[in-house]
Amino acid sequence: MEEQPQQKKNILEIIKSNLKIIIIILSLLITVLIAFSWVKYASDTKKTSLSESFVDAKILLSQKNPKQALEVLKKIIEKKDSTYSVLSLYLVIDQDLVSDNNEILKYFDEVLSINALSNEDHNLIKLKKAIFLSSDAKEEDLLDLLNPIINSESVWRAQSIKLLADYYFYLKEYNKAEQYYSKLLVLENTNIDMREIRNRIKASKK
Repeated sequence: MEEQPQQKKNILEIIKSNLKIIIIILSLLITVLIAFSWVKYASDTKKTSLSESFVDAKILLSQKNPKQALEVLKKIIEKKDSTYSVLSLYLVIDQDLVSDNNEILKYFDEVLSINALSNEDHNLIKLKKAIFLSSDAKEEDLLDLLNPIINSESVWRAQSIKLLADYYFYLKEYNKAEQYYSKLLVLENTNIDMREIRNRIKASKK
């Protein structure tokens, strides 16, 4: 019976002797929790603000105020948000708000530098940049953008292969076009019209 009081006494002595360490650890845990909560709150607040700005830009477009809408969208792009900066870039392109291609390419580079992008989102943006460039792009620029996707297991692999194949086909570089079209024939579940691909291969051999 005497052992229990002695054990309690020993435990109390251990707690007292380590009280400072325990207080420091608890303080650190509380600080981390507060910091985490603040970061999440700040992130949510930023997201809400960007969402509202994006809606404002769309309203301005509906009111035939493209210049004002563009200014709002440019500010959103500069924030490098993985959702609304990307959507803003797409809206700028879809609505043809900028005539200077170099400016659009600058926006693409800003969006591609967003660290929070998932790998597949990053690949999709690179593919869209390649599509944007494809009408007058240098071959090496397209290859730099698309080869990393083509040489991966990305869900955008087939579309990247087809873009390069079409690029060479319209340049009448039929050997290169056939090389890429042939890659598509062995892929599964691509949602690409394989009959069209076979017709292109036949046409490139004439």
